[in-house]
Amino acid sequence: MNNSFVWTDLSTFDISAAKRFYHACFDWAYQDMGDGYTLSDVKGTNTAALYTMPEQFQKIKMPSFWMSYIHVSDIEQVVLDAEKHGAKVELKPQPGPSGGRIALIRDPAGAGFTCFEGEIESGRSLKDEAGRMVWNELHVSDLQRVKSFYENVFGWHIKASSVTDRYDIFTSSAPSQPIAGIQVTSNALKGDKEYWGVYFCVDSLEETSNTIEQAGGEIVAEQALGERPALLAYDSQGAAFYIVERDQRAATTKRADNHSASSDNGGSTTKWRAIAGLLLVAVAIVLDANWVWGGFFLLWLIPDLKSGVTHFMERIARRENPLLYWLIMAVWICLSVYLLVEPFAFV
Repeated sequence: MNNSFVWTDLSTFDISAAKRFYHACFDWAYQDMGDGYTLSDVKGTNTAALYTMPEQFQKIKMPSFWMSYIHVSDIEQVVLDAEKHGAKVELKPQPGPSGGRIALIRDPAGAGFTCFEGEIESGRSLKDEAGRMVWNELHVSDLQRVKSFYENVFGWHIKASSVTDRYDIFTSSAPSQPIAGIQVTSNALKGDKEYWGVYFCVDSLEETSNTIEQAGGEIVAEQALGERPALLAYDSQGAAFYIVERDQRAATTKRADNHSASSDNGGSTTKWRAIAGLLLVAVAIVLDANWVWGGFFLLWLIPDLKSGVTHFMERIARRENPLLYWLIMAVWICLSVYLLVEPFAFV
């Protein structure tokens, strides 16, 4: 667990409003721990915390934010190493939650995180559980400004991933399983701040994004997490966080479990829409009905327009390659319209 992410908390202005927002989005329950610190849990497991931003920070117009916590074995040494390698220590080691000690550090590029020394129940899920923190990712414009810092202070191994400008972070104790990531993004896309993003797992991006907007939040952008669909969102008080859809492997396991349960109970898992689609394909072939293909193309386009990611020989994300993405979308839309209209144009 050392040198890995274990916790996150939200510094907010109106804690009651924040609790309502995240309960609506993630179905969180809450436990007041006193001193303005509130734990949130999913099905009885602690996953994060919320607290009211101190008045002195509100006076200087500091925005609401989610903070990432890294577990360390010797916080005094980490602070010394951080300062030695160009970081700014915003908060010297002091008592923190659960009888531990905390220190707030900003890396050489300005991204903030908190170090925690002591015993703590990890709030991060390793099983893609909906409503829980599942990932932390550093968003920076220049990797070289921070790479040696994290390697020297935490002993991390930073390796390029299969996705352009994205890097995985490994520890010596877990050399085959990344513990976090780094996304190199231009200021034009991410703004002028470097930051650690907190990712929460959801069953459905579409449903959760609708809930976020209905609860007063905002969906800012589609920003895939590697090959997984993800969205950057603001809560009702402006705090940024990410939602990422359950990993397909986990979703497949869940569907298999559900199928087994349904079978045991005599239930049915027949996919009627898929069967109807196959019948329509047969009709299109037999009757040479091109308009059916036009309808199919439109149906296939809808998820890509919602997620901001399409596939044409390779993965194309709207945020990463907007011109190419919209060109592909336009071609498919025009083709769909042509196939739908052409059979009736000369009747």
